[in-house]
Amino acid sequence: MAELPSVLDMVRSEIAVMVEVFERDGDASAAWRAFFLGRKYGCEIPDLINKEIDRFAEAVGAVADLAFQGDNKATISNEEVGLVWKNFKDRDAGPAVFRARRDYDIAVDAARLRLAGFSATHVTDVLTKRHGVSKTTLYNAQKRFPDVQYMSQAELDGHPYHRDG
Repeated sequence: MAELPSVLDMVRSEIAVMVEVFERDGDASAAWRAFFLGRKYGCEIPDLINKEIDRFAEAVGAVADLAFQGDNKATISNEEVGLVWKNFKDRDAGPAVFRARRDYDIAVDAARLRLAGFSATHVTDVLTKRHGVSKTTLYNAQKRFPDVQYMSQAELDGHPYHRDG
């Protein structure tokens, strides 16, 4: 039986996915997730992520600095934080991270069904219904996480995101 990946290996893998999501989509929540995981588990935080955290902190900190200097009108509203939070495509943060997780779940489900002996056609039929996605989305999810197809059942079940059912 293959050895299960360590927690640090899984965290580093997730950080890499979050960096990919941030690079591709500019989703600030991916940068913050990578930063959180890196700090929590003592992993190296990529410069790209540190720069995004610094950008956000600087924008909010500049207003705090004005207030500290005595500007009683210096406040940062929810709307202003929202503008700082939006990515370069002027979209709210979060959807790209959601899609990455959904795609990973799809790739894991596909690998589990293939290990159980299901044909590619049956896997496609089951997963398009189970996840409510198109065949193209299903294909792209598996393409995005190609290494999942080589995981053993123990590795698939031992992953911290394993869900029964």
